[in-house]
Parts: sequence; structure tokens; C-alpha cells
Amino acid sequence: MEDKMIRLGGPIFKEVNNPEEAVKIHQKLGFSAAYTSYIEDSVKREEYKQAFAEADIVLAEFGAYCINIMDTGPEVRQKNIDEIARRLEKADKMGARCCVMHGGSLESGGWGKANPENLSERTFLKTVEIVQSIIDKVKPETTKLVMETESYVYPDSPENYLRFINAIDREEFAVHLDPINIISNPRRFYFNDQFIRRCFAVLGKHIVSCHAKDVNMPPIHPTVKIDETFIGNGVVNYDVYLREILKLETMPTFMIEHLNASQLKKGLNFIYNKAE
Repeated sequence: MEDKMIRLGGPIFKEVNNPEEAVKIHQKLGFSAAYTSYIEDSVKREEYKQAFAEADIVLAEFGAYCINIMDTGPEVRQKNIDEIARRLEKADKMGARCCVMHGGSLESGGWGKANPENLSERTFLKTVEIVQSIIDKVKPETTKLVMETESYVYPDSPENYLRFINAIDREEFAVHLDPINIISNPRRFYFNDQFIRRCFAVLGKHIVSCHAKDVNMPPIHPTVKIDETFIGNGVVNYDVYLREILKLETMPTFMIEHLNASQLKKGLNFIYNKAE
């Protein structure tokens, strides 16, 4: 375990004019992974990829978030599916480790609305069919298509994520693990160390990407209320989280998200102390 390096990345909160400048900022922050944006010009794209490769900084995830593959309007649904395919294609051209999509919600014109049908067997099977169609259309050579874990749409648990892996049955489909998103009840909150271990026990060999943030729960509240916060400002057991990552044969990217510039400084101090 001592020889392994966790590839940490996160937002840089600075406009950059060239790949060399981008590399320097990532290095200054101690990042060996980077969020990926698409560069249209093929020459500039290759220069960008080469600069990061020479600096040993992995281009991590490319976003296809909150695009509803379960929209109840057939035309909108197909438009959304096609958009995810386009983003997967762009991610593959950039050489990104993964392209992150969301599971769908049964509604019209939006995404993420609560609906028990979001977690039905019918939705599960339709999601399998859609993900297969996206992968078969794009045939990515480098990038894995992955799904963001959430509590109100699929995949909402490590066990359901593994069901998707087995049912989709494509080498190009893998796991993006955000255990924080599915710390959705007091048991998972109080015993998040056990829940994190369970996630890795079930999904370990399929994980290519992880997210880093945190959660809190008010001590007194009439109903359960779990709030997301920035990394190091909550109860997530990062001793366990980091150790579980280090057990993996292949290191996933470990991307800090959902914070501002001042919180990033605090979060980096926290995670570097934990790493030591």
C-alpha cells in the first residue's frame, strides 16, 4: 500500500489560457487528476492532452450530469440520450477516464423529481437498455461510461450498482462511487465507515472514479435531514475511505467537488493530513 498514490483532483477556480498554465495550477494544488473540459480544435486538444500526460496528471471525469434518460416525453428522452452519447464521444476524444451520467426520473422537461417509479424494476430494465445503446453507438476506446450514485434515482445502493454492471454487461461501463450521495438515512450516517466498506466490498474492482465531499445532520430535527457540506466539514470517515481506495488494484481518480475556493483550501489541508 505504501507504493500506491491516490490520484486527487478538484476544481482550480482560475481561468487559464494554455495547457502549461493549467498544469502548473494543478501541480501547485497537489493534484494528479483533473476535471475534463472538451477542446474542439484537434491540434489544441492534443497539445492539452500531451501537457497533462507529461506532468502525469490524469484527465479524470467528463460531465453528462442531470440529463434525464427517463423523460416521459419520447422526443425529449431521445434527445437527452443522444446528448449523453455526444458527451461520451467528446470524453473519449479527450482521453478522459470516465464520463459521468445520471439515472433518470419519470417526469417531463426536468430531472431529479421524486417518484417511486424512479426505483421500479421497469425503470431498472429500461436504464440497462439505454446505457447499452449509448455504449454500442459510441464504442469508446478510452473512456468508461459511469453513473452517479443518488438516493432518489438509480443506482441508489452498491448492490443495485452491481446489478447494473452485470445486466449492462459492457466492458465500457464501470463504477463511479460517490458514497456521500447515498448516505441517505441515519443508519448510513452514523455508521458511514461500515457503509463505505460495504460499497468497496461490493463494487471494488469496477471503480474507476470517486467523489470527495461530506455530510452533516442537525442534532435535533423533527424529520431526518442530512445536509451535504464540503470535504472535512462533516462526519464521513475519510480514514476508512482512503484505506479502502488504497486496497484497490487500480487507483481510481478521487475528485473533490461542491465547494468554493476558500473551502477548497480547508478541504486540501484536511485530506493531506488524513493522507499522512
